[in-house]
Amino acid sequence: MPVEPSPPNGAGGDAGRRTRFWPRPALCDLTPELLGDPDATATEIRVRDWAYVLTARGVPHVLRRAGSGWRLFVPGRRVAEALEEIAAYTAERENRVLPDPEATPRRPSATLPVLAVMGVVAGIWGFLLGETVWQGRRIPWREIGAGDSAAMLAGQWWRAATALWLHADPAHLFGNAACAALFLSLLCRETGLGFGFALTVAAGIGGNVCKALVQGPGMHFLGASTAVFGALGALGGVRLSGFQAGLSARRFLAAGAVLMLLAMLGAGSEETTGQVDLAGHFFGFLCGTALGLAAGWRLCRAGKPGRAAQVALAVLAGGTCLAAWALGVSWWWPRG
Repeated sequence: MPVEPSPPNGAGGDAGRRTRFWPRPALCDLTPELLGDPDATATEIRVRDWAYVLTARGVPHVLRRAGSGWRLFVPGRRVAEALEEIAAYTAERENRVLPDPEATPRRPSATLPVLAVMGVVAGIWGFLLGETVWQGRRIPWREIGAGDSAAMLAGQWWRAATALWLHADPAHLFGNAACAALFLSLLCRETGLGFGFALTVAAGIGGNVCKALVQGPGMHFLGASTAVFGALGALGGVRLSGFQAGLSARRFLAAGAVLMLLAMLGAGSEETTGQVDLAGHFFGFLCGTALGLAAGWRLCRAGKPGRAAQVALAVLAGGTCLAAWALGVSWWWPRG
């Protein structure tokens, strides 16, 4: 029910004087106008929706039940204003475009591209398992590119890259290929395909260089496990540094899971001596983590590199490895 306006000051209050009341304002039913039917009544939800609009705009109103429905009343002098406000609200609501959950862009999966690239890489690894005869010469790929800390310290630093492409046997090859596909799929989902492979190659090369510098002469190694653990470290670094702003327990849990994987897989890959290359795993993971932290910091501020930058990074990673092999072959060719 509408509230009657208070009488003006002095318009009543003495017991011997007749009390005067202001006349009740005439109320008009807006329901027929809003529904376009003089006999229709609105549902309670709809009437209260109109009432919320009028309340927000400061228009007085009354809701009354009429049989099984409801009606909305406003003072006669506010009819035009009330109709205008409700019409504007209705038009705005009808024109509002709600987001389509199925049309919301999702982070693209990197699994299929990574598997395709890893298929090509594994094929090259398989080709390099044996020796190649070209122009009547046998090209011993292991002699040219296997890791040798003494040779690296003597200046043959290309071996830090070429050793990543050589494996002891097919089991060693497939084990590294499977782990690389898993970790690279997760890493490239965060960074993009080209950036993820560039981080992995850089971590693998850096890990082999660190191993030669720290352990000194006498170490012989081969295999992509240094780069595989570099990808694992880069993944943990990117997650921890905050590709999405702010630190969270979830991010620390992801980094902890990476450390657990390092502990479990640290003894999983082999090299030519038949011993586990723990130093390679450790230094690859360490370099990958450092690169991942820097990459995550950059991604947090600038986002993923665009397509052209991703292609450039992939070309840089592949070109670095090709250049390393070219240096190795050019060193061996006069001797062969």
